[in-house]
Amino acid sequence: MAEYSTISYSGAFDGAVLSAFAKKVETSLTENPKLNKKIFKIFVELAQNIALYSSDKIVTDDKTDFNGFGIFLIREYSDKYELIAGNMAFKEDATIASEKCDKINTLSREDLRQYKRELRKSPSNQKGGGNIGLVQVVLTANNSITHQVIEVDTNHSFIIFSVDIIKNDEESE
Repeated sequence: MAEYSTISYSGAFDGAVLSAFAKKVETSLTENPKLNKKIFKIFVELAQNIALYSSDKIVTDDKTDFNGFGIFLIREYSDKYELIAGNMAFKEDATIASEKCDKINTLSREDLRQYKRELRKSPSNQKGGGNIGLVQVVLTANNSITHQVIEVDTNHSFIIFSVDIIKNDEESE
């Protein structure tokens, strides 16, 4: 499977960077507006996951904001786009997110919707990343989410999420 192009970003996931990257994703990846919108929605969810749950934070000059640090790639192939996001996380958070992915990948579309409703009712300060976002990624992509946790040290892991978006898949949430 030949790769056509790659768009990537590595750094702090702050508002300005996200806005610029999101604009490119939303408007110029494909000629298909529905596909651009699907890619955009998934980008936003995965980018928010990095911004909120990365253990590496970039502190703004005025010390009022702490932006997560991570990487994001969009790879185009003849039949799909692959979206990949990664960031350093506290081991406990990476484990929780990994377990959520495992659960999410076993659920049907209707069960995913029900699980999303349940998560909305849970306390917002619940430990671990990607509560509703990872469910939304799977619903939007109409595909499972793969993940890998790489142990870095006694306190940290690097977590990678990846999802494929099939170019000719018309089904979406």
